[in-house]
Amino acid sequence: MKYLSKAAIALTFCGLSLSVSAQVFVTPWFGYTVGGSVENQEGEEFDLEAAANVALSIETTVDNGRVGFFYARQSSDVETIDSDLDIHYLHFQSSLAFPFSERASSYLGVGIGGSYIDADWVDDEWGFSASIMGGVEYRLSDSLSLNTQLRWLGTAVDNDTRGVCNLPTTHSDGCIIQFKTSWMNQFSANAGVTWRF
Repeated sequence: MKYLSKAAIALTFCGLSLSVSAQVFVTPWFGYTVGGSVENQEGEEFDLEAAANVALSIETTVDNGRVGFFYARQSSDVETIDSDLDIHYLHFQSSLAFPFSERASSYLGVGIGGSYIDADWVDDEWGFSASIMGGVEYRLSDSLSLNTQLRWLGTAVDNDTRGVCNLPTTHSDGCIIQFKTSWMNQFSANAGVTWRF
């Protein structure tokens, strides 16, 4: 029993020393997202309007990369149609860094997780989601960096549910819309400030 207690204490101290030595990176992002479309009962296609997005990533170092979580939110409208939607992404992500100078490095990574879409015509609001990202980080100091990133976001959407929408007076009085396919692609460009702890 003594040996088990000593082993538990040793493992606890090892775990504490590892967590103290690990670096944590927190990055708030501001950016712009494009992509996604819906269609009406006549097969007419309407794009989601490009819109600003906010995001947050929290990561820690692993070898020559990072692992952590990424959350993003975009509020958008469907062009021409009086209908809005909010899209939320939450991904577990991993990336590899490729330094090209003393202060700058590029990186490439992938993420996997889920999305939540809040829109009138969506019944099944939760879906599988994935992402691929790449960017450049420039270190200003030991604890502060500037960060830019391009990211593809793909999500499974509910294209079986239809909802009523309103068209301008030049069209018919109403329409029925749904997502065009069961998989929606979006692309975002983001800039952020990374704090390292």
